[in-house]
Amino acid sequence: MRERVGAGVDADLARRVRDAETELLTTAARHDAGRLRELIHPDFTEIGRSGRVWNRSDLLVDLVEEAPRQTPETDDWVVQRLDVDTLLVTYRIVAGTRVSRHSSVWTTSGGILALRFHQGTDRSDGVRP
Repeated sequence: MRERVGAGVDADLARRVRDAETELLTTAARHDAGRLRELIHPDFTEIGRSGRVWNRSDLLVDLVEEAPRQTPETDDWVVQRLDVDTLLVTYRIVAGTRVSRHSSVWTTSGGILALRFHQGTDRSDGVRP
């Protein structure tokens, strides 16, 4: 797995945020409302690959009720610091023939990670960039 870490982000923090992000891709985490509340910021917003917009409460309902699925493969991780308490994380997901790019904004206030924003963008051409 390729990973780039920007200036001001230590390796441990980069690992923690990557682990939290990948945990959110697992069925176990997606079906655990308590764990989702721990990881997802109360003011969370997502713009999905389809263009649909979710808030935290919508996402909690949808994920807990989601059918079990295989955890997708991820790569091309980049973790960058936006400010003292905010990280931008980008990566790629490959799930079968579907390829998508993802970006997330994580807050790190008080050492607690919380996903504040997420956006996924499909690569409709199927090319694995």
